Amino acid sequence: MGEEEGRLMVVEERLKSIGVDVADVKASMKDIASSLSTLAVLEVRHNTTADALARAFRAIDANTTKIENIEKDRSSKVWGVLMILIGSVISGIIGIFLGKR
Repeated sequence: MGEEEGRLMVVEERLKSIGVDVADVKASMKDIASSLSTLAVLEVRHNTTADALARAFRAIDANTTKIENIEKDRSSKVWGVLMILIGSVISGIIGIFLGKR
């Protein structure tokens, strides 16, 4: 019976060791599941941020086009007003010059 008891003790120790290993695997699986949940939340936040940035850049592009059109329109109007002023000044000078003769 001594040899049989020895074998039983070895088997019990191995079973305890396997139980500890299984508990470690379970704990690791819980950690992995928690990490995956965190990763999923971070991925959603990343996608939300990427979408928001894309919308912002589209709005910036649209505003840039609008600003460029306004600048072109304004510069042509300023040029027209400048030409009218120059013409008025020249007409005034000619009028003064002819009026003195």
